[in-house]
Amino acid sequence: MKLKKFQLKNELEVITVESHKSPVVSVQMWVHTGSADEGVGEEGISHFIEHLVFKGTKKYGVGEIASLVEGSGGELNAYTSFDQTVFYVTISKEYLDTALDVISQMMGYPTFDEKEIDNEREVVIEEIKRSEDNPHRQAGRKLFETAFKKHPYGIPVIGYAENIKKVKKDVLTSYFHRRYTPENMTLLVVGDFEAKDIKIKVNQYFSSMPKYKTKAIRRKKEELQTRSRHQFLNGPFQETLMHLAWKIPKVTHKDIPALDVLAMILGQGESSRLMRALRIENPLTNYCVASTFTPKDPGFFAISSSLLMEKVDLAFLEINAQLEDILTTPPPLEELEKIKINIESDELYAMETVEGLARKFGTYHDLFQDPEHYKVWLKQIQSLEPRDITRVARKYLNPQQLNTVILNKDDSDELKQSFKKFINNYKKIHASCNKKIKIQNEKTNRKKIKWISNGAAKKSGVKELSSGAHFIYFSSPDSPVVNLKMAWLGGVRAQMNFNSGITEILSRTWPTDTKSFSEKELNQKTDNMASYVGAFGGRNTFGVSMTALKPFLNPTFDLLDKIVHEPVFKKEVIDREVQHIKEQIKNRIDSPAQQCVRHFTEKLFAKHPYSADPLGQIQELEKISSVDLFNYLEPLKNSKNLDIVMVGDIDPEVWIDKIEEFTSRLPRGKRFESHFSFNTVEKEEHIFSESKKEQTHIIVGYPGLTFTSKDRYTLQVIQSILAGQGGRLFLELRDKESLAYTVSPMKMEGIDAGYFGAYIACSPEKAEKSINMLQTEFNKLIKEKVSKKELDRAKRYLVGRHDIELQKNSSISSAMIFDHIYGLSYDETFHFSNKIEKVDEEEVQKLSEQIFGQKAVISVVGSSSPW
Repeated sequence: MKLKKFQLKNELEVITVESHKSPVVSVQMWVHTGSADEGVGEEGISHFIEHLVFKGTKKYGVGEIASLVEGSGGELNAYTSFDQTVFYVTISKEYLDTALDVISQMMGYPTFDEKEIDNEREVVIEEIKRSEDNPHRQAGRKLFETAFKKHPYGIPVIGYAENIKKVKKDVLTSYFHRRYTPENMTLLVVGDFEAKDIKIKVNQYFSSMPKYKTKAIRRKKEELQTRSRHQFLNGPFQETLMHLAWKIPKVTHKDIPALDVLAMILGQGESSRLMRALRIENPLTNYCVASTFTPKDPGFFAISSSLLMEKVDLAFLEINAQLEDILTTPPPLEELEKIKINIESDELYAMETVEGLARKFGTYHDLFQDPEHYKVWLKQIQSLEPRDITRVARKYLNPQQLNTVILNKDDSDELKQSFKKFINNYKKIHASCNKKIKIQNEKTNRKKIKWISNGAAKKSGVKELSSGAHFIYFSSPDSPVVNLKMAWLGGVRAQMNFNSGITEILSRTWPTDTKSFSEKELNQKTDNMASYVGAFGGRNTFGVSMTALKPFLNPTFDLLDKIVHEPVFKKEVIDREVQHIKEQIKNRIDSPAQQCVRHFTEKLFAKHPYSADPLGQIQELEKISSVDLFNYLEPLKNSKNLDIVMVGDIDPEVWIDKIEEFTSRLPRGKRFESHFSFNTVEKEEHIFSESKKEQTHIIVGYPGLTFTSKDRYTLQVIQSILAGQGGRLFLELRDKESLAYTVSPMKMEGIDAGYFGAYIACSPEKAEKSINMLQTEFNKLIKEKVSKKELDRAKRYLVGRHDIELQKNSSISSAMIFDHIYGLSYDETFHFSNKIEKVDEEEVQKLSEQIFGQKAVISVVGSSSPW
């Protein structure tokens, strides 16, 4: 990679990073302003402006920017945070000019049309309502309000609905001209481009941007917190959430690297202390994690958990035990080394996508004014010793600077008393730990992780092994990341009782204990290599997968070998995971969107296995034993029923031999080839479920296609016509009618059947109109042939997104293995563009009539029925 920096005459900073791994480029504009720079009465306008610059510029009208980018096969989006607002386009290198053009237009020449401002108000208000229905967002918002009493970090980025309802155009344009100035922006261009051309192109599109004067902002400073703050929040949610947050310095402070490592030791990864103690070894919470919030100004260190009300006292005791341990005893050297390996590995994993690279360079430049500051940060991390971690824990995890938010369904005195006891105990723990740390210097001579590509040409193939299994491979020297998947036909379709949930339990318990090592040892081994080993299960298949950097490939595969051949399925692990699934089912009431999907699939698929809840039913889950799991696997986990894929910097011949030996230890068996009949509904079905939330969630859907249908590429084109910011649903229901923030088509293909439809979340009073408009858009596809221009846009959008997705080896492996196991060619994904290009207007209209001419199933979850 070659990084260069230069500045235009209008003072716009430009960073270019040349990388030829994939024929893709990411263009990002980092505006060094966010919600924390807004004045009184302006709260939320940074986010509002983020929406509005897509709504028309000097050169492009409403919807034209999205249509142009998506019609060139690109993706565009933006996000607003406290400190920055970022706009980005990821696109084929052939359309680099398109990306530069639209970003320059949005940043330099937005029109802020009065009508579009009014239309977009409704969209943002729907987005605010969506956040009010989300328990995690509500708890998070309250945490920031509690921790920051004066600093603007205490104000939600999205702002307040009352401001959005009344803000005028002149306020928006004034703020834009004060903050969206060339000297206050940085342009990043990362990916496959020619260095000799890029400076000319950037000057062409950005040198004439208007140069307004940047207005300096003085943010209010937070006063030193001298007393702890605790907030109990009640809401209509099943899940109980807790945040513990201690104040820490801003990101440039010398203690931040040690605090980052402290967070990783305590609560990041399956082998981290909190997750191991409160989720793995003792199921006291749904999760317990740690993190650092390190923005430009002082932030916080947080422990966050989803509590189980019946085990709150035990959870509090264990959290205190873990905090006491890190406050009194520096972590072992091997634990610190594990963290260092993971951080170092992250730099290699980030090489997979141009978006990831651009985000990394943009973040470091925004925070440190140096896009390559990560090199400094890595050196700081590598220099840390165990005593540094306990030092910062003692220094910053001070009870006086603790901010707590607990969100619970009820105003529980019992919960408050439990928490009070927890805090009193923590105060004693912290007060007694302030003795000088006595520890010898501990250093390691661990060598840096190195990866050298084998330099071989890309090569793919499939081989039927003597065991009857199929080994699919794609050798690519462009990345150190190797992904392997093993899939067996089965899943929910192979369950004796479709509602048992045994496939889900299998996916959670398989990658745990084996005859050779315990679950704890497995998690430690994988985390020590920054590898991933896991299992999956769905409607049609189940299996295992792994991701590893090439230097750790062989030892990671050895772990996977033991998981497949030596599973144990301990009762305590099964019971633990059943308990967590029961909590997940209970907490589903907090997600009306999930309920909407469940009701839709139950009605559409009726007695077919696809109607079953993949999580299972509680009364059935409680019956599952290790014997049931082995009985489920016995007829399915054989070599004839198995496909294996491997993608990355590998030697196929070496791995063919390894996989041959691996599969030889499986029974030969036979392929699972059962088929189930599916009957479409005879009349339009309406399902309504009451939910006292701000938004109503709607699905209008129809029977769809199977994996092997000859029309599956045509249906993808139909989906693309409807999808994206330039698609019909977005333009008609969101842009023109302001019905929703979220509206999109949805599709599922299966072995026996599938579905196609659309989802929308809107205010209750807009529900009936939303249903009618969704059906109107479907009917248009029946009555009128799509224009060649729109069809070409849809095709390019599909092909471009497909190519962008295939930057990651895990995406390539998923496409190859599931195409092959469901009866398609192993290399189907590499012929995607040709298949899409063959779809014509007549096929789109004919399939639309076939799909939308059927009776619909309409699922609605909301405060009132639209019927």
